[in-house]
Amino acid sequence: MAEPTPFPRPWHGASDRGSEPAVAALRAKRAEVEALMAWQHTRPGEAKTLAWWRLHGARQARLALLREEAHRLPPLPAPDGALSGWQKLRLRFGLLRLETAQPPGRIARLLREEAAPPDR
Repeated sequence: MAEPTPFPRPWHGASDRGSEPAVAALRAKRAEVEALMAWQHTRPGEAKTLAWWRLHGARQARLALLREEAHRLPPLPAPDGALSGWQKLRLRFGLLRLETAQPPGRIARLLREEAAPPDR
């Protein structure tokens, strides 16, 4: 039996081409899908709101990479509790675009705390 030939790089080949736009777009799509699955499988409440804002951030990162094709993605629905009262009012009157919205202060603080590296 012949000796198997070692592969010169990982089987998917994308690990050595991380700066290519197609690879970056694929990774952004995967991050968004993982965030969407996490949001769908989270129980209602504050955890679901945080998961939605993580999904929203992943979508914004992906839209920045897509540029011309960004209009093809459907908008994300905002669940209850994800927007502040002012944001809901601005959204209702058409003064807020959901795809560029930022999380309310309390939620932004929680997202920053969970993204920060732990202190030693």
